[in-house]
Amino acid sequence: MRFRVLGVPEVHDDVADRRVPLTSPKQRQLLGALLVRPGVPVPMERLIEELWSGGAPGKAVNALQAHVSRLRQLLIEAEPSRANAPRLVARDTGYVLEARPEELDSARFLRDTARARALVDGDPRTACALLTEALGLWRGPAMAGSTSGPLCAGAAAELEEVRRSVQKLLYDIQSRLGLRHRTAAPGPRRPAPVVPGDRGELVRLRARVDELVDEQRLLRSQVEELSLLLGSRALSRR
Repeated sequence: MRFRVLGVPEVHDDVADRRVPLTSPKQRQLLGALLVRPGVPVPMERLIEELWSGGAPGKAVNALQAHVSRLRQLLIEAEPSRANAPRLVARDTGYVLEARPEELDSARFLRDTARARALVDGDPRTACALLTEALGLWRGPAMAGSTSGPLCAGAAAELEEVRRSVQKLLYDIQSRLGLRHRTAAPGPRRPAPVVPGDRGELVRLRARVDELVDEQRLLRSQVEELSLLLGSRALSRR
């Protein structure tokens, strides 16, 4: 099982090699909030604020429990071996999602960039390859579509700041190694380009395809949610 927040929050089933379908933006927000600090309980009140940003429904606790129950069931369906020990459980008046660092793309990104920084002076080519692969993990903006609440917004801002610094570092290393001409600074949301044949090029192209698919799915779900909201308001005025 892999958990992804470097783009639209999602779960990937490694056994079936497929994305676990999350059925609403609220589920993606919930997943993102729980993955800000995996293994650490997040209080109910913080999750309610994250999902509804001050506009919580009258029975917000019940609504949150319903979203948690559905997300837990999706995770169990994708990982039946953990049916008796689910990853998402209630703890200390909140909820916790158990995920190992190697299962989380943001943790892998931070680990690989730390390794690369340690190699910059002694082995810049290996550092360059590590940074390229780390940036290839990104599928779009961090926690895309799920940053209306403070937990995800704060985590996304920190990840984006690291991403920008990594892009600049990669650009500097490539220039020093003569892999590219020094021209304008790289854009804030795109990995620095590499020469054709670089082993990270294919990774980034695949990531870009995933990013476009995620953006399309996100827009579709937002349109559906808005349509439902407008429909319910129209009915209430009758």
